[in-house]
Amino acid sequence: MEAHLRRLLTKGLGGILGALVTGSVALAFLQVVFRDVFNAAIVLVEEISVMALIWLAWTGVVYLWLSQGHIAVDILGQAVSAANLGRLAVAIDLLALAGGIALFLVSRETLEIFSGMSLGSLEIDASYKYWPIAAGGLGLALAAVLNLWRRMSSGESAR
Repeated sequence: MEAHLRRLLTKGLGGILGALVTGSVALAFLQVVFRDVFNAAIVLVEEISVMALIWLAWTGVVYLWLSQGHIAVDILGQAVSAANLGRLAVAIDLLALAGGIALFLVSRETLEIFSGMSLGSLEIDASYKYWPIAAGGLGLALAAVLNLWRRMSSGESAR
């Protein structure tokens, strides 16, 4: 079940990441065309691009943690036993779980502070700009739980 959930989440997150990158490139292209060809700017592009970038960053954090595709530097591989590397991997996932939960809890205060304010030209609630941080915290915690679940159920030493 864990492997199925992991595949489903990574596939979905990969699609979201692809859509965000494609949308950001399309918006930047439209902005250049409108500015240079029509001598007019699209006012909303800046704020939409910033929001897309924030979603891209936090979705990417969850995707990379879940798929374990983040950059890893093996500086302890030769000096530490496989069992201790496994324990270190568990400790790091526990830190990611605690950090994700803490980030979610702290971001709720930010959401409350910006709730009711208008987000510039988009004229939407300014708290929407900070939802990716809360979602990223929860997503990181979920990815850490899935990593821990896999490690504990398979007896995997280090990955």
